Amino acid sequence: MSALWTVPEKLIVRQFYLQNTGLFLVVLMLGFGFLSSTEHIALATYALTDWSFLGAYVVLWVLYTIHSLRFSLQVVQKTDLLQLFRLIPPGKRVVLLYFLHLQLLAPVIGYAGFMIWVGNQQNATAANTGLVVIVSLLSLLPLPFVERALRNPNPEQFSGNISAWLRQRFATPYGLFFIRYLFREQPATLLLTKIGSCLGILGVLALYPTDDYDIRLLSLGMLLSAALQAGIVFELYQFEANQLLLLRNLPVSIGNRLLGYLKIIALLISPEAVLLIKNHPADVSIPATLFVWLFGLGLVALQYATLLARHRSRDRFMSLLFWPIIGCFLLIMYRLPVWALALAGLAAATLLFIRTYYRSSWEE
Repeated sequence: MSALWTVPEKLIVRQFYLQNTGLFLVVLMLGFGFLSSTEHIALATYALTDWSFLGAYVVLWVLYTIHSLRFSLQVVQKTDLLQLFRLIPPGKRVVLLYFLHLQLLAPVIGYAGFMIWVGNQQNATAANTGLVVIVSLLSLLPLPFVERALRNPNPEQFSGNISAWLRQRFATPYGLFFIRYLFREQPATLLLTKIGSCLGILGVLALYPTDDYDIRLLSLGMLLSAALQAGIVFELYQFEANQLLLLRNLPVSIGNRLLGYLKIIALLISPEAVLLIKNHPADVSIPATLFVWLFGLGLVALQYATLLARHRSRDRFMSLLFWPIIGCFLLIMYRLPVWALALAGLAAATLLFIRTYYRSSWEE
């Protein structure tokens, strides 16, 4: 039983937390570096007394569960060794998979446990019962999907006729190649990233009416949003390297190439720009809000330029975000102007792109 547990635990659980180190770090910084314990208890108390606010927590937990489940399914479908787990007796296999995915849900279970503790102090029996039921359902959710992946390895993907009809009648501009690829090949990655990023921005904006916050909170929200884009950035790097290598030989100036990538990245994070401008706090002007968005644009562009400077696997790339996020967090908290951070990020991305674009190479 030890080997049956150790193999999937190393391949799924450990790799999941390694790949999402940057995300967890930003959440911890926002949750425990900016909010006090009293504010955490106040938020939990409000959620336990307002079902709509509690529903927002549940939506975030469901998105996290889907994200972890998607990662687990990808590993199961791509790893031949894990396919052999369908030979384990059903009862033992279900128990094994349940406790395995329970580890992936540890952040959700931990925070739900904290809310239940607060609920016990407030005698919120109905809310606590609801939390127990919700967490129990979320813990059971992965089982049928993983069982199906074990029984149906390498499933065929259905491709309809609508996309073919559109391709025959409309030419896709180069700047939309990658966006189309995401919608066709990586819709879950795109959807989860955008939902998580936009919810993070909305959550930060919702904190402004509750206390006297300055632009630093908005900058931290953009830092979280930029960190969440890391998966899409790696997809862009992989897409260009595997499918559009011919672009390196086209007679296009380096300036136009850089501008093209900035347009793609700006389009990817345009929903965040709409949310920031439409819902910006009264004490933060629109120009300052635009600089916050440019700060995020520079961070995402710098992530892509870092991949060009030296090829890294997805796991290694995700883990390298740790120290840059720490550095940006400290710079924000020490009140460096957001316009200076935005210009510095764009300048660093530009210099790194110019120096490394033609020397970059994808390594299998």
